[in-house]
Amino acid sequence: MQMFLLGMVSMGSAVAALLFLRFWRSGRDRLFLWFAAAFMLEAVNRGVYAWFGAGSEAAPTYLLARLVFFGLVIAGILDKNMVAR
Repeated sequence: MQMFLLGMVSMGSAVAALLFLRFWRSGRDRLFLWFAAAFMLEAVNRGVYAWFGAGSEAAPTYLLARLVFFGLVIAGILDKNMVAR
């Protein structure tokens, strides 16, 4: 059951990334590009985690990928706010 849910989260993150890419193509706002990159990274992270058996979520590689995910989201928000000023 856990693998199924991880697959669903991975698919949902990939769909969110594709939607953000679509918004970026229509508006050329870099915030959407940052978010698309972050959610695609999260989709790959969850997919790899499910593929290799979902052992421990506290493994350093998965935690590092999540740290980069949140870093990309924060970088996108900061980029959007700094460019506006």
